[in-house]
Amino acid sequence: MAHAVGLCGAAVLLWAFSVPGVAVFSTLVGLAMLGVAALLWAVAAQLSHSAGRTWPLWLPIAPALAIVTLALLTTRAPLHARWEFSQDAFDRVVAELPKSSADTSFEPVKVPERIGGYRIISANLVPGGVILYGSNGAFFNDAGFAYLPDGPNPSLDHGGFESPVFRPLGDGWYRWTASW
Repeated sequence: MAHAVGLCGAAVLLWAFSVPGVAVFSTLVGLAMLGVAALLWAVAAQLSHSAGRTWPLWLPIAPALAIVTLALLTTRAPLHARWEFSQDAFDRVVAELPKSSADTSFEPVKVPERIGGYRIISANLVPGGVILYGSNGAFFNDAGFAYLPDGPNPSLDHGGFESPVFRPLGDGWYRWTASW
């Protein structure tokens, strides 16, 4: 039972970290499930040991699951795997958008609500590319993807898009978070 709950908790937590920011509610649910799994595992291990049995073979499964989950989260593997699955769809959408210029200043553009494995709530043409807002932000901040083939520039930091932080995904794509 502990392993099943732990596996479900790990899956929820990995999904929560597969977005450009962090899906906070899902993170909390995943952590709660992992806490319950750890408690069940500890009780089962203690009962098994108290009954005079040697340590069972299932005992190292939960710690191994925790180590693998932590390694995947640390390397941002869930985000990169989901992005790899979605990048072609993002490329197709961006190819159909009007080209931006140096004078472009956060002009709204229409994009599909779902691109690849992500839900997009809005998009804006910006100098040098496009900013796409994901449905899962970074707690109280916004987050999403940006196509900026020449890289981010200082003109992107303004009133409603404050202190943007861009992390490269490759091929001119970035994941970003920004305060509001």
